[in-house]
Amino acid sequence: MANRIGWDVIIHSGAGLVALVAGGLMGASDVARGLFSVLMAVSAISAILISWRHAAWVTGHWLAMLPVIGIGIGFSLADWGYDFAYATLWIAFLHFLYRGWQSQRAQP
Repeated sequence: MANRIGWDVIIHSGAGLVALVAGGLMGASDVARGLFSVLMAVSAISAILISWRHAAWVTGHWLAMLPVIGIGIGFSLADWGYDFAYATLWIAFLHFLYRGWQSQRAQP
C-alpha cells in the first residue's frame, strides 16, 4: 500500500504533461494559451499541496514556480511571459526526469 500513487500526484503529473502539449500549441491558438495557463495553475497548486503534505519543500521548489510567474507576466504585463513559462516548464520537466534517472541509478 505504501507504493500507491495518490490522486494529488496524478493530477499534478497529468496537468504538467498536458501543459507541455498545450504550451507548444499556444502560438497558434488562444484556447491553447488559456488551457496552458489553467493547467500551470493546477500544477502549481497541487505541487504546493504535495510538498506541504509530505513535508518535502526544498529550496529548488521555488525555481519550479517560475512557470507560474511567467503566466502572471503574460497575463498582466507582456506576452513573452507565456514563452518564459513554457521554457521554464521544460527545464523543470527535464530536471524531474534527470533526478528520477539519478535516483534509479543510486538504488542497488
